[in-house]
Formats: sequence, C-alpha cells, structure tokens
Amino acid sequence: MVKMTKRNALIAGASLTLLAVLAACGNNDNANNSAQSGDSGSGKKPTISATVYDRGLIAASEGTMEKNRWTKWINENGPTNVKFTAVPRTESKQKLNTLFASGSAPDLIFEFDPNIKNPLYDQKQLMPLDDMINQYSTTYKKLLEDNPALKSAATKSDGKMYEFGKLNEAIPQNVIVIRQDWLDKLKLTTPKTTEELYQVAKAFAEQDPDGNGQKDTYGLNIGPGITDIFGGTGLNNSYVDESGKLVRTWDNFEQYIAFAKQLYDEGIIDKDFITDNNGAKARQDFLNGKTGIYFVQANTNMWNRLWITDYATLKANVPGADLEIVPNPKSPLGQYTVWINNPVQLTAVVNRNAKDPKAIMEYVDFLSTPETGRTLTNGIEGEHWQAGATGCPNPIDQEKNKTELGYLGQDYNMIFSVVSGGKCSFIASSFNPDKPDEKLAKDKFKENMEILYNMIDQGAKFPGLTHVEHLPTVPQDLLVDQQNANTEIGNLTTKAIVSGASYTPEKAITEMQGLWKKYNGEKIDAFYQEWYTANKDTVLMPDDIFQIVKDQKTIQEDILK
Repeated sequence: MVKMTKRNALIAGASLTLLAVLAACGNNDNANNSAQSGDSGSGKKPTISATVYDRGLIAASEGTMEKNRWTKWINENGPTNVKFTAVPRTESKQKLNTLFASGSAPDLIFEFDPNIKNPLYDQKQLMPLDDMINQYSTTYKKLLEDNPALKSAATKSDGKMYEFGKLNEAIPQNVIVIRQDWLDKLKLTTPKTTEELYQVAKAFAEQDPDGNGQKDTYGLNIGPGITDIFGGTGLNNSYVDESGKLVRTWDNFEQYIAFAKQLYDEGIIDKDFITDNNGAKARQDFLNGKTGIYFVQANTNMWNRLWITDYATLKANVPGADLEIVPNPKSPLGQYTVWINNPVQLTAVVNRNAKDPKAIMEYVDFLSTPETGRTLTNGIEGEHWQAGATGCPNPIDQEKNKTELGYLGQDYNMIFSVVSGGKCSFIASSFNPDKPDEKLAKDKFKENMEILYNMIDQGAKFPGLTHVEHLPTVPQDLLVDQQNANTEIGNLTTKAIVSGASYTPEKAITEMQGLWKKYNGEKIDAFYQEWYTANKDTVLMPDDIFQIVKDQKTIQEDILK
C-alpha cells in the first residue's frame, strides 16, 4: 500500500471543503441515479439489512426506530429496501456481540466506538471495502479520492479499508461559561490561569454573589472538559511524544487531582458531584443560579440547549444573570485547547457474510448525497423546513419537528460528510438571526470559534495524544487488564479528591503507577509505542486536527459574518 502523507491528505481535504462550499446546497443528480441502479437489472430493488441506534427518543405516534416515516422515506427514495435492526445506544457492544455470535448480524453496521469495531476486524468478522468501492461506487469513491485522510483512517494493518466514514465540522465539544454579573459584583476578572480559576471559584462560593445572605452557592462544577485544562486524564490517551518515545503523563493526573481536591476540601464544589453521574444536578444548580462557573458539553447538539433553552431558564430564575464564555485557563502544565470534534470519523462496517456488496455500496452512495443528507437531517422541504435568507433550511414548526424529527439526529445517516452538504451542513448556518435567541446562540458560537482559533495560533496543545477514536484497541489478551486499570485508577482519583489530607495526590499517583504495573501497563505502553512508531506519519494527529480547523475557518467566518 502506498501511504499518503498527512500533509498531502490534509491539503486535498481542505481543497474539497472549500470547493464544496462554493457549490453550497445545490442539487446533485447522484441521488436519482443511485436510486435507479441497484436492482441487478431485475427491475426490483434488492434488500439489505442495517443497524440504527435506538436512543429512546421516538414518540409512540411515530412508530419504532425500525419502522417509521424516515425508514419509509429511505426505502421509497433509495436504491434498496433496508431492513433495520435497532441497537440500544447504551448497550451497543452487548447487542452487536449477540448478533454476530448468533449469525444474525445485519449487513451494514453503524457504530461510532472503535473499541467495538476493532475486535470485529481482529476476529475477521468484517468485509474489506476496496473492491466494493472500486466496482460499484461513484459518490463515496469521489469523496475518498478528494479526501485521502478518510481513506487512510479506514485502512487497517493488512492494507485494506474496512470502514466507511465521514468528514465532520471541527468544532469545540465543551465550553466553560461564567456568571459575568457575579464577576462584576465582586469586582473580579475572567480567570486566565488555573490558579485564578480557583481564586474566582472560591470567591463565588464564599462571598455571597447572589446576595441572599446565605452560603449556598458553588464556585464551579466538575463537568465535561474540566480535565482538558490539565491536558486530559483519559488513561488510554495519556501520552506525550518525547523525541518519538511515548511517555505516560502522570503529571496531568496529579495536577487535576490536586486542583479538584482543593475545591472539594474547601467546599467550593458540590460534594455530591460523585453521584451526579449524568450531570443533571449540576445543570439544575446552574439553572437555579447557584453555580458561578459551568463546565458543560456544548457540541453541535447541545449548543442551542445551552444558549437558548438553558439561558432563558436561568434568566427566568435570575433576571440579572449574564453569561460569558471563558477560554480554557492555562495550567502549570501549559495551555490546552478544549476537546475538538473528530473531523475524520469512521462510522460503519460491513458484515463479512453480507450477500450483496453492490446493493450495500449503492445504499452508501445514496446516503452520501446532499439531498439525502439534508433530508435525514432537516426533514422534508415545505413540510419541516423552508429556505431562509442564506438558502439554508429554517424550521417551519418547531413543535411539529420535535415529534417528527426529534429522534432522527444523524442515526440513519452516520456517513454523511459536512463537505458534501456545503455551507448548509455547518452548524453556523442553522441559526436564524431574525430570532433574538438564535442570534445570541450564533454570536456566542462565533465567539467560541474565535477563542479556538486564537488558542491554536498561540500554540496551545491538544488534551491528549490524538483524538481517542484514532487510537487502536489493545490486543484481546490485554483488554481486560486495561479495563481493570481504568476502573481502579478512576476509583483512586475519586478517593484522592474526597479523602482529605491523609490521602495526598502524590500518594494516589504512586498507587496508580503500581496498579498500572500490576495490570500489564508496561505491555500496554509497548503496544501503543509500536503502533505509534509505525503509524504516526499517517494517523490523524493534533497538528492535523488543528489544520482542519484552520481549513474550515474561511467557511465558518463566511457563514458567521
């Protein structure tokens, strides 16, 4: 296999992105061509099977994830009849393992988690895609030709492709917001370092910023992204490259533990955060005006909830509340960016026992067209959306769409690339500036992107070796050890935060290192080192992620101006 260098791959990908935006949301005849081609000349559509995530969101009036208005639309408009198998989102691994073990796994498996897909490859359960793409594809083949990074990411150790994927918008996954009205009242400034973050949080917890005469406020919450400011503490991703050698970053763990422990010991955070597994209590405290600095997930799906739904609720509860975005504070270990959405994401594999590769490929081509991507994101034109001033879809009836689109998400089309849909596929185009709350969300999104651009330009580091989805899965004989180490080291992290002065961060790190050694950590480190040495020049790394952010900057700024 001839390996494409990362630089060439990224330049090619960036070029397609810009060309796609110029094409914008125009029509494409590929969808119609595909819809007419997949019947092997018999005049009858072939039948394939595919999985779809079930997140428990579909209303009873809509049917089931296996049979509803969108599965009907797909089968009426696509080149195949698709029989869907619902996979519970939180039980994906168990469900897929059961399906493969029983010999009843569908032809096309949609799955995000590489730790579920990689073992299927190791077990030779997957079909290589190269011949299928070369013989039967038009749309997806062109996507690969124009974006070699996607092909490189899908290629396994035997030199063949085993996954379909997509190109995503490279945007922050988390955000920190602060009560600017509390800062103003206490005559404080936005924290720029982790020490300043601690000082501001302490003041918010102790100086009665809500003016009710009670000590009932929290400085901040232990929420999404808080470990990123210390370089991340995900055990499988905690390495740094030192002259080609991977070194485990135990210092990141220790710095985070020391920070969180101080907050806990001094009552600056909610001491029940340990049991708040889904962040529901932290969100309620924030909405009730009791939290000064809020760490929250704010990716594509959550941005509007934060700036439209939640901000409105906060203002209803606290009319004077004013929120601003806080760039990641600089830690003693350096300046880190927030976690960034995976820009090159692998999302589907094919069962090796699938009987009709041609039909599968034509279905993938159908899913890859702009028309299909738009419909399976926004619904039907004239029924669910109409073109706004920019030509991009604006919802007609939000309440109707909650029922009829609320379960749609991207789950029926997990391989649609943002570059294929042009500017209308970028989140910035989804805001209607004629509505004040959406204009605010758009303005804040622009501000958040500018913060990310500035951090990258100033040399901030990515909080991990690379995006976790581009790391390999350790061999089966080490997998249980890795999982046990993750669990026990996570427990020690919590223990260190809540156990007071008797259990110091230093002591916790020493015990963690002992556990890592106990669970074959040296062998796991050696596995990652071997993979890194062989693949670091082709796998997606932080510099490449940052380059994609820069490549998409022109598009974002054009939409947001």
